Amino acid sequence: MLAPERYKRIMTEIEQNGHASIADLKQLLGVSIDTVRRDLDALEKAGKLSRVHGGAVLKEEKVTNETFSRRTTANIQEKQELAAVAAQMIKENQAIAMNAGTTNMELARQLVARFAKLTVVTNCLKVAEILAANKNFTIIILGGILNNEEFALYGDSVEDEIRRYNPDVAFISVNAVSLEKGLTDFRQGQPSVIRAMIRSSKQAIAVVDSSKFETVSFMKVCDIQEIRSFVTNRSLDPDTVHKYEQSGVTIVQHE
Repeated sequence: MLAPERYKRIMTEIEQNGHASIADLKQLLGVSIDTVRRDLDALEKAGKLSRVHGGAVLKEEKVTNETFSRRTTANIQEKQELAAVAAQMIKENQAIAMNAGTTNMELARQLVARFAKLTVVTNCLKVAEILAANKNFTIIILGGILNNEEFALYGDSVEDEIRRYNPDVAFISVNAVSLEKGLTDFRQGQPSVIRAMIRSSKQAIAVVDSSKFETVSFMKVCDIQEIRSFVTNRSLDPDTVHKYEQSGVTIVQHE
């Protein structure tokens, strides 16, 4: 199959599904992974699509796929403000779940400062390290395969262990949120871990800064309706807030 025909089939696949993985395209086209990558690079240079971890999405969709170190310092003040709001939604002695993410790291700092006793279930080594500063916290680290770029654990063992607990609330940190695509993420193994946390908890609250709204990452986490409320900052566009609330989504904004 010549390159122009491959390009056409790649774009058809992405237009139909919103995204395509390298593995799926390899099978679809009957070519090597290196050929798929070269084709995606060529289409990205032509402005037809955007490369993300493990595949590609349509160009017109803004995609979040930043490194951990960059995300740690990005929008830090906003994340601290949101973490303070989220902490107000917790009660002493509650059990909570927290997935990996830089926003949840800021929430962990708030918990250490504000609470005497909590039980926290997490798959994030960085979150656990921060929480360990409070000796009265019970910290449960879910064991699995380590993603050493994200300091996060994932895999079947993590998901199975989550199901043993019934947290009062899960605080969710993701890379992107949109009405059409729901919550999406690019991190290896994390979407299924997040889903397990959401479904094991009495309620799920997503803590996301305004820059993540109406953006799309590579892998689906869950639909918007599976989240009880979204904590975000005041700079979120009022039209976007209205659209989400019209869809039945609760938006809690930092003043």
